[in-house]
Parts: sequence; structure tokens; C-alpha cells
Amino acid sequence: MSELAAQPAKPHAETQREHSHRIALRATPWLVVAALLLVPIPGARAQTTFTTIMSYRVTGAPNYTDPGGEPFWSAIPWTDVPLAASVSPGGGHTPAVRVKSANDGFDVDMLFQWNDSAGPSYESQPELYRAPNGTLQPLPPNPTGNITQLYSNASYYYPDRVAMLWFLENASQRAESPAMRLGSDGAITQGAGELWHWQSNPTDNNPLDTGFPGGYTDPAGNPIYPADNLSFAEDDYTNTTGFFVIPGSFGAGAPNLDPYANPFLIRVGSAFDNTTKEWTVEMVRTFTTTGAAAAYQVQLETGSNAYVAFAVWNGRMGESAEFKSVSAWYNLTIRDTPASVPTVPTAPTGGVSPALAAVVAVGTLLVGLAVGLVLRAKPEGARPDARGAATGEPGERDETGAPRDSGPPPPGGGEAGGPGGRG
Repeated sequence: MSELAAQPAKPHAETQREHSHRIALRATPWLVVAALLLVPIPGARAQTTFTTIMSYRVTGAPNYTDPGGEPFWSAIPWTDVPLAASVSPGGGHTPAVRVKSANDGFDVDMLFQWNDSAGPSYESQPELYRAPNGTLQPLPPNPTGNITQLYSNASYYYPDRVAMLWFLENASQRAESPAMRLGSDGAITQGAGELWHWQSNPTDNNPLDTGFPGGYTDPAGNPIYPADNLSFAEDDYTNTTGFFVIPGSFGAGAPNLDPYANPFLIRVGSAFDNTTKEWTVEMVRTFTTTGAAAAYQVQLETGSNAYVAFAVWNGRMGESAEFKSVSAWYNLTIRDTPASVPTVPTAPTGGVSPALAAVVAVGTLLVGLAVGLVLRAKPEGARPDARGAATGEPGERDETGAPRDSGPPPPGGGEAGGPGGRG
């Protein structure tokens, strides 16, 4: 513990505002970034087949206090999704995640379950790594392949997390070389994607999650809270120009893509079973969304198909940012029939796009989600900016609070393109 003496001691009690500012002050600028990572595999082939996960029609409502315990889940089979390290040896501590999906014709319900023998983590420490000279250093904004694991020990570790990526294939394509390396700025190299990202700190309403609900504000800077203080998943968007948080603000003058949108739209129930050593996380969102945010979010309907991928972080094992376990791509199909009715799996409408087949998924290691701890409310002069590519410092804004460049083009506006980069 002596080598961490410079780290501020964790207070016994603090207000949400104090906690948010503490997170901001100790964070490096890149912590606002969450994006996609392609990990190169010599000799690997592009993924051309995609296992289908069926979202079955059910009756009944989610029970966020007992995720996975709702009766309708019993008829739906699990899909076992193999995971592998995005960066070794620092990642890869979760070999698989089990996935189910249901829908009631209005909402889509995603259920995730995975083993975590290390036990739950609700910590939210800044990422550190050990430099060649033996000193502990903050993880830089664009780490190189020379950093292969984060520092952690029995008392210094990171949050547990699970994320689901939706590939927004209808965005116009822009061909670029895949950024199959660490060190990109959060942009992806083809297409666009929406990311549903649950974190045990600060999006989980557990007494041990001292960061909940993450420092979101309205455009005027007033704190806002989820209905019934329900846990939620952060809602993010990434394309070829950078990474962006979609809804809400992180203070006056620090808007996200749609500062008037509800940042708590993706409702979550979570539970850790101390007997089985398993996390269960249930995410629920409406098929469709409205307002300016809808341009950056997946829009679903009965019969629709979507490419999806998954990632899990084991915080106690030192996983955070790009150090995690990641999946290949899957196809999610929204059905209007229950699980008892057989069906023939289908590929997403239009088949496999050239952009997806070419750059999105090579083997089981290629699709990764490099999500750093999300930067919350910041003091003046340190407002977040998703456009790190233009500034060189993810998180910077000009003196007016606006990004130092023009911000993301909307999907379909000619500047988007398919998964690739880093956060």
C-alpha cells in the first residue's frame, strides 16, 4: 500500500456532487472514452457466419429486484458466448457469458450471466500500470501495445462491467483502414455502433456503489436521477469520428449528444450470487426511441435483425478499459412468437455487409469494447469532449463548453462507417 500513498484516501461519507468531482479530479482525460477495439490476429479470417440469438415474445414484466427470476425466462434457452482476452495477460479473465433475450412487442430484454469467482467489485479506481522503471503510472490516453496489464491488488481494483454493442449498419459507410491496434482515439473504422454499458460503479443502485447515479445533469447543470433510483446502463455512440455519450449532460456547458434525452433509458436489474459466484444483469429498453438521440440509437421492431457483440470486465482481477474479455459478432433476431414455436435462424436483412465482413470480426478475438471509466461531472476548465481525435486530449472543450471541433455527423449523414478503434 505504500506505493499508493499519493492516492487520495476514500472518504467515509460524501455527497453525490463531491463524489463526482473526486472522480473527475483523479481521472485522466481519456476516461470519458468508450469505444471499439479490433485486436489483430495473424492469419485469422474475417467472420462470415454469425450465430443467431433469438429474442422470443413473452408476456410478463421485468423484475429488476430479481433479474432472471421472471417466469418467462424459464422457456428461453441460453446462448453460450465464448470470450477471449482483448489484451493478454491483462484481459481474458472471463471465459464465457451466457445470453438470453425476450421481448413483449414494445421492449427488448437482454439477460447476461457469467462466473466471477473473485467476487463482486464496486470499486472505481483510476487505471494504473507499472512502468519499466517499477513506478506506478496512470494509464495514458492512447496506451501502446507495451502496456499489457493494469496494476491491481487485494485492495486496489476496478468495477465489474458488462457491455453490449449494437452495430448500426444503416449508417452510411466510409471506407478506412482498420485501426487494429491500441492507441486510437475512440473512433471506429467502419460504420457506427451503440453501446449499452452497465457498470457496478457508478450505474448500479447498490449501497456499495458510491458513484451512483453517475453525475448526470440537465442542461442547466442540475443533478438528475433515474425513476425509482433504478440501476441503468450508460448509452454511448461511436463512429469513424470518435466516441460520444448520447444522453444528458455532465454539468452546465458540458452537454452530450442530446442533452435533453433521458440518460436512464436502459433500465437494469443486477445481482451477484455469493453461492454460485455469478453475476446476473438484465437490461431493458424500448424498441424505438424519439428525439435527437434516436439518430444514434438502434431502432428495433418485430422481425428485425441486428449484429451484436459482448464484453465483460472482472474488476478484482485488474480488468478495465481495453483489458477485458470480448466476443465475436452474433445476430439478434426479434421474434413475435414464444420460445416453444420452432424457427429457422436468419441472417440480418441484406446479409453480411462488406463493411462488417471486412473489418468487424476476425475470429473470436477481433471484436472488443475498450471502455474506460466514464468521466462524470467535472470542475470548470475540464469539461469532457468525445472528439479526442481532433484535440489530441479526449475530454477537452473550448472556453464556451463546446467541442473544439464540429462534433459527430448524424448516422446517414455521410460520415459514419463499422466497428474498429479504442477508448
